[in-house]
Amino acid sequence: MEIRIIEAGTVKEMNQFIDFPKELYHTDENFIFEPIAMQKEFLSKKNPFFRHSEATCFLAKSGERVVGRVAVIDNTVHNAVYREMTGFFGLFESIENYEVTRLLLDKVVEKCREKGFRRIIGPTNLTTNDSCGLLISGFDSPPVVMMPYNKDYYDSYLQKYGFKKEMDLSSYYIGDQVLTSELIRRLAIQISDKLSASGISVRTINYKKLEQEVVQMREVYNESNRDNWGFIPLSETEFNHTARQFRQFVAEKLILIVEKDRRQIGFIVALPDINQVFGHMRSGKLFPLGFVKFLLYKRKINNSRILILGVLDAYRNLGIDLLLYKKIQENLASEGIFHGEACYVMENNLKMNSIMRKIGGQVIKKYRIYSFNT
Repeated sequence: MEIRIIEAGTVKEMNQFIDFPKELYHTDENFIFEPIAMQKEFLSKKNPFFRHSEATCFLAKSGERVVGRVAVIDNTVHNAVYREMTGFFGLFESIENYEVTRLLLDKVVEKCREKGFRRIIGPTNLTTNDSCGLLISGFDSPPVVMMPYNKDYYDSYLQKYGFKKEMDLSSYYIGDQVLTSELIRRLAIQISDKLSASGISVRTINYKKLEQEVVQMREVYNESNRDNWGFIPLSETEFNHTARQFRQFVAEKLILIVEKDRRQIGFIVALPDINQVFGHMRSGKLFPLGFVKFLLYKRKINNSRILILGVLDAYRNLGIDLLLYKKIQENLASEGIFHGEACYVMENNLKMNSIMRKIGGQVIKKYRIYSFNT
């Protein structure tokens, strides 16, 4: 099979880039194909990422047939924050043929060397604030919202090429044991009483004042995550863009804010697993039938993702994190959602892994980010 790698530089080629996974996974019931309109917006100038960085998309073709894809990513914020010269790759897909993967990764290495990058990290789609990593275990169930899913042979292909493990990430299943555990109930009461005595309170976000809310939320998000591996701070534009998106499908009660003296010191965000809806819209088209399915299955969502929990350093080790998990599970239950996944949890985040185990969380999926020295 003769394979050529081309840049997806036309509208037709970008449509092929977006559509390829739908063909690749057409017999895999666990694969979720996000609506085409969402994917196009994500890869367009409407995404604030492209105000400071860039991504070039490439297709692998055999004749006129698409057999793979990859994006080469120049994340200028990452390199400025970490004072390094690192390139990234993402949105990687390939048929079960190592030669296709090899040629795609050759292109990634070539483009990164042209820019003077000494190292390559991936997959990140497009950043570590988006979905990232390869699924390496837990192929028996669909991904939750904003999480990756891929072929099981990708791991061996990347290792064969020379990519090494950089970081493993876990996804913890959390069921209603958080609600029913007597131990956690008593702990939550004790923690809540102590925090109240210290002037610390928990409330839901107020969407009517979203612009004011997100100012402090972004500060807490960036500050509480700054020591996490690979983290890059979100700009005001990027954070506001994400907040407006969440407003469309996340109830206020699923975003909890912790305050002391009217200043935010922490928060937690849970997302209804809208992938349960997208799983019934495999064409990726919203109209005409897709929107009807969206409205029908949206009411049947019974799964969730705990997206992020952040607490400022000065207020850690007070039990705020455990209390937030308890309260968010109660609020999810009021929406008819009794289970979900907390992800990502990095392997070197010993504190969060410990909390997950204490509340009865079980690792059900693992993801891996790789690196390669050019």
